[in-house]
Parts: sequence; structure tokens; C-alpha cells
Amino acid sequence: MGRKRAIICFETEERFESVTDAANAIGAAWPLVSSALKRHGACRGFHFYYADEAEPDDSVFDRKVYKNSRPIICLETNERFESQARAAKAVGVPREAIYAALRGHIATKGLHFYYADEPKPDEEFFRNRSWTRVRCKETGVVYESIAQAARETGVSEKNIQAAAKRHGTAKGLHFYYADEPEPDDLLPSKRGIRVRCVETGVVYKTITQAAKETGASQAGIRGAASGMAGGYRWEYVDD
Repeated sequence: MGRKRAIICFETEERFESVTDAANAIGAAWPLVSSALKRHGACRGFHFYYADEAEPDDSVFDRKVYKNSRPIICLETNERFESQARAAKAVGVPREAIYAALRGHIATKGLHFYYADEPKPDEEFFRNRSWTRVRCKETGVVYESIAQAARETGVSEKNIQAAAKRHGTAKGLHFYYADEPEPDDLLPSKRGIRVRCVETGVVYKTITQAAKETGASQAGIRGAASGMAGGYRWEYVDD
């Protein structure tokens, strides 16, 4: 068997010590990567060249592999990319991350993408999804999805989504999209946030009241609802 030769991915500039390592990284069979090297073609949208050779010019590669590719556009920047691989290189993420963003209508590094041969979608197209990341202003907790936020706070997904869209509250809590700065026009809560001390079963109408009567700090209770503060466990109380 010949010696192993390190190779480099043209799109990502990542170095692999062998064809096998590169194949494992992109989830392809090693013969496919080896074939791409020999024919200057692509494997899963990526091109490779040997690390002990000069970096080839872009024109060296056979771009016919892109004949079935669909150009994509970044929603935020309006930049067009002829392939997912090129978008991945520009953003600095694996191609799989771009594919997941397209398929799931989610962001990667805060950017959303859509296919160039389809009408430009409204921003809400990406956000009316239960897996959009949201942050709770009161606790500072970032939830990977609206569904997770609903499970851990006891607030319904519908109410969290509505609060994030209108900058309002749900069960006394403010939610906003985690890939955006905190809005400066959050609507004030119309009522206090009710919490229960798990150990005593006492329900307090506001966090301020709970802090005053138990000696725990307000910030501690906010951050520990479904956790510990002042030696007690706390949880939000549904209406």
C-alpha cells in the first residue's frame, strides 16, 4: 500500500491527514473522495487537492458537478451563492449546517437561507417554527426551541411565539428571538409573575413578595424558577 498523503478541502481549507479522514468528516465513502481527487470533481459539494501540491486555481475543478445544484440566497445580506458549499465557506460553517438551515428554515450563525429559484420568503416564514431559539428576558435563559421553552416554563408554545412576535409577555415573562438583540420596545407585563415555593407549597403573587417573605433575592428567584434560590426550589405558577 502506498503512503498516505494529506489532502485539503478547497472550500473550507481544512486539512485531512488521509482520504479516509476526509471521507469520515463529510460522511462519504473514501473511494468517492479518492475519485474526486483524481478527476478534479466534487464529493458532496467539496473539492480536494493534495497538501504537498500547490493550491489549484478554481478553474481547475470540474464544475459540471454543480449542474443539479440550486443556488441559494442569504436572507439577511441578499448575497447569492451558486452552491451550499460556497455559502458554507463564506459563512465559516460546514456544508451540512447550510443544508440543515435550508431544510429546517432555521439560522446558522444568525443567517437564514432560501433557494434562489423560489420567491423570497417573509421573515416570519423562518420564525413561525417551534424550533426557533428564544430568550427569556427575566431569567436570561436561552432555549434552543420554543418547544423547549414551553416545557421548562409551563407557558404554551402559542403564547411564547406570540410574545416573541409582538414583544409582549406570556405568563408575565418576556420572550424574544435569541438571534436578535434584546428589543427596546418590550411591552410591560400586565401582572406580576406568580411563583411557588416547592418546599412550602406557598404561592406568591409576585417575585417581589416571594423575595420579601423568604429572604431570597428577586434575581435569584427569577433565575432559579425550576431551580434553587435562597435554599428553596421555585417554579412558575400557571393561571
